[in-house]
Order: sequence, then C-alpha cells, then structure tokens
Amino acid sequence: MSVKVLPGEVAAKIAAGEVIERPSSVLKELIENSLDAGASRVSVSAEKAGKALIRVNDDGAGMSPEDLRLSVMRHSTSKIAAFEDLDALSTYGFRGEALFSALAVSRLKITTCRAGDDAASFIEGGSGEIKAEGKAPPARGTTVEVRDLFFNVPARLKFLRSDPSERAQLIRVVEEAALANPGVSFSLEVDGAEVFSLKADKGPWESACLARARELLGGKVAAGLTALEQNAGELSLRALFSLPDSLYATRQNQFFFVNRRPVSSKTLQQALYRGYDIMRGSKHPACAVYLDLPPAEVDVNIHPRKADVKFRAEGAIFKFVSGAVNARLLKTQRASAAIDSGAAPAGQAAFPPAAASPEVRAVFGTGKPPAGAAGPEPVTDALFAAEPAPGESGPSWYQPPVNYLGQLSKSYLVFESGGGLLVVDQHAAQERVLFEKYMDELVLGKIRVQPLVIPVSVELSASQAENIMRWQDWLKGAGFEIGRSGPTHMLLHATPALFYFSQDAAQELFGYLSEVLGEPSKSDEALKRNTIATMACKRSVKARDFLKPQEAQRLIEDLKAAKDSFHCPHGRPTLFHIGRPELARRFQRTTVV
Repeated sequence: MSVKVLPGEVAAKIAAGEVIERPSSVLKELIENSLDAGASRVSVSAEKAGKALIRVNDDGAGMSPEDLRLSVMRHSTSKIAAFEDLDALSTYGFRGEALFSALAVSRLKITTCRAGDDAASFIEGGSGEIKAEGKAPPARGTTVEVRDLFFNVPARLKFLRSDPSERAQLIRVVEEAALANPGVSFSLEVDGAEVFSLKADKGPWESACLARARELLGGKVAAGLTALEQNAGELSLRALFSLPDSLYATRQNQFFFVNRRPVSSKTLQQALYRGYDIMRGSKHPACAVYLDLPPAEVDVNIHPRKADVKFRAEGAIFKFVSGAVNARLLKTQRASAAIDSGAAPAGQAAFPPAAASPEVRAVFGTGKPPAGAAGPEPVTDALFAAEPAPGESGPSWYQPPVNYLGQLSKSYLVFESGGGLLVVDQHAAQERVLFEKYMDELVLGKIRVQPLVIPVSVELSASQAENIMRWQDWLKGAGFEIGRSGPTHMLLHATPALFYFSQDAAQELFGYLSEVLGEPSKSDEALKRNTIATMACKRSVKARDFLKPQEAQRLIEDLKAAKDSFHCPHGRPTLFHIGRPELARRFQRTTVV
C-alpha cells in the first residue's frame, strides 16, 4: 500500500472529528469563544437537538472583516503566538480549531461587528470553503449559526444519540457555562421553547453563585448547599457542596471548574468525597467546585476537546481540597442523638468512629477510634442456611411458633422462632417483598396502575428532565406515567399500585433515574433490575418507622413467601437468627432450654 497525502477536504473532516464529536461539542466551543470575547450576554438557540441549527449570539468585542476571514482558517487563533504561551493561558480556547472544524462539517454563517463600526461583516460557507461574504446592519457582537451539522459526514450523523439525549447534552453545556460565569447573562431556547433565561449577577461570588445554582438546579438542591472560600498562595478554592443531610442518590448535579473551564477531574471529585470522611455513606453531594491556579500548574491540552485536565502537583491539590471541605463540614455539623452512646457533645458530629487508613489520619487527623475501644463482637450461630427444598414449608429461619416480641430502635423487628431469637431489618425485608411482587407483575405484563388524583411535581435541572423523558415509553410499560410541566419540572401522573411516592421519594427517584438510565434500546436487564430495586426501596418502610404488631406479623409472613428471604434487592441481609444453643452458651448453661 503506497503512502499518499490526503486531500485537504478529507483531512479537514478527520481533524474536525477530534474537536466536534456531537452538537454539544460545537456549542461548547462557540460559548467559550463568546466568553473569551468579553461577552456579558450569551443567547443560545437550537433546533432538532442541534443537528438542524445551533445559534450563539453575544455582545462581545466582535471582529474586523480581516479577522473574520482568518477565524475559519486552520490553526488561526488570537490566544497564543508561541508554544510557551500555553504556560500563561487565561482563555478558554487556544488551538484555533473550533470554527475551522465547524466550517468543515456544517453550513456555517458568522456575522460580527465591533463597537463603532459602521456595518457588520458576515461570511457563509460549508465543506471547508467560504462561499459568500459581505456587509450587514451593525449590531455589536458576534452571531454564529451552525446548520445541518454533519450533512457531509453521514457516518458521523448516524452515530449520534437520540434527540432527547443530544438535547440533554446541549442543555448541560449551557448549565456548565452559566455556573462558571454568574456575572454573565445566559438564555437558552430549544425548538422555539425557552428553557431558561438567567440574569447576570455582579455581586459577591457566594451570593451570585448560589442564586445561579438555585435557578439551574432548583431551590431544594440549592437550599442544601454550603459555601467555602479558601486560598493558599496562588491556589484558590471556591465551592458550593451539599451538607451531609442533603445528599443524593446520583452524581448528576456535580460541576467542576479549573480556571473557569468545565472539566472532568477524578482528582477533584475524589478529593471532595474524601472531605466527607464517613459522613457521606453511599450517597453523593451536589456541588459546584471552582479551582483557580497558575496556568503553568495545569495541563489543559491532554484531551482533544479540553474536557480533562492534569495537575502538576496532584497530591498537594488533593490534600488542599479535601482538607478544606472536611474542615467546612465539621463546622456545619449539628449535635444529634447517637443510638449507642447518648447525645454527642454540642457542636460535634454524632458519627461512629471509622477504621480510616493511615493516609486519611495523616491528612485529616480524624477517624481514629478511641484508645482501648473494641470493635463489635461478631454474631455467632447466625442462621443463613440454604432455602428449603421443594415441598418444605418455608425457609430455614421460619421455625414455628413465630411470635412477635417487639421493635428495637424503631428499625428492627424481634421475633421468637423455634425457641431462638429472630431479628429482622424492617426496611430491607419490605424492600425484598415489594421487589418480588412487582417483578412478578412486570414479567407477566399485568402491572396494576394507580392514577394519582393530584400529580406529584418534581423539580430537576433541564438536562436531568431530558434524560428521563428518553425513558417515557419504558416507564409507562413499567407502570409509571410521567410528563413535564416545563423545562425543569417533571410530573408523576400514575404509579404501580404497589408503590406510593411522597414528594421527597419521587424527587430522589427521578434524580437517580436521570443519571443511571442510558439509551433505552441499549440498556441491559441488570440496569433495569437495579431500577426496580430502587423503586422498591423508595416505597418500603424505613428505619425509624413504627410498626404495629399486626403489620410486623404480616411482614414476616410475606418475607417467608419470598424467593430469597435472606437478602434485600441490593444484597444486604434482611435478618439473622440466634438459635437456642447459642442463647444457652451466652448464659453459660450446660443444656439447651
């Protein structure tokens, strides 16, 4: 096979693929250009998930006719002149590839005007060529229109995701830019409908960012955030993040920015999580984390779309962020009752000690158990035997007579079973019961649906709502009828008759669904099973709920009939049993009573 030089048009399309992966890639680049031009207002509109049109209008500095022509040439840029300039980079863009790439794979029009110019200038083109140019009425700023994206690269067009998925990505890009720049006004219109219109806030960072978070993420999420500002020389951290009592089932509302650039950073995310120490459990905080540091200390050039970054001093930044978050959370903790050791001292968190790693103790000085403290003694003689063979009366833990004795800490149900002690986690047990009943109905296609007299309204971000709407048809088949009453409000019109969702439970469920659900046609059964398990969890009796004796007895009978009575749908144990031999041994008896 001989070596050849690719034609310019082919090379341009290939290069464009590195920068423009999908409509949201174009939008991100255009918004960054507007911000680099000093815009105080950015207006975005899109049609057909960005495939038909992406338009970005700003009131920035604009360009001269000569700069306009150069802006769509390959490697043209106003941001750097030499490679060494990357070490002092303070702008979003720098490669000079965005407009060149857009011209290569779309029908592009740019209209621009500087303050004081008598007329605006425009160029139009496609497939890498300028095909028209001229003058237009003066209006300061720049408008870029990208139409028919990938019209000349059908293979790329074919691999785009569904329209709801692409719309969600477009909305997410504008959300990121708006959170990074609360001093800039943003508006977004999709298919003629306004998604949001955000006014600029030039006030102090904390109040401006909280106001922007309230508009984008919803009042409930914003109300659970705390703010942090801390500096260490040239390293600056500003952050909004959830208090320990306002955590969520998903990572959807997490935003990380380095020098105002939206990034994906495992270092920052894990530092944030480490800051929670043992307070977080399995849930996730919402956050907007802003890290500013000298450009030479961060490499933004390791990813074609500048989505990832690499820090020169990863370890130092990790300790700085995690330590600042941990210190802030400890200050915000309120005294609460501890079940085992009484009330915690005022101003001190009532969390049990954790077996932290030496690294955690070295960084934070927390998590070390008190001197002389012993760990919990393992429960012996726990009866986790196999399920009974066909024809047997029930699982091995069910040994009549089974008598209800009472409730412990409003969380655990205590029974006598076969002369031994049976302790049941009421929440895990009902999760299992509801899960299996619902699975049976789903498999048989006979889900009983309960219409809601008053629909439950749930407030989400616009991108979360778009993610969930992709699953509207599947959810309807699963007994959930959903709709929207606006870009950021979901409505739950009906649920399976087995389930009842409060406002809070519906909010948490929809937040979970918006992150874990992918493309309906590509999702496997394991994901759908986990979704059903989560539904069961939201409906189940919770720890600290009081149960009447007849309710407890009914629950144990339902659990007895379950296919797997030993585990909740998430794999946690539902019960343990201490038999008569172990009870006798505990009381130093030589014979079993």
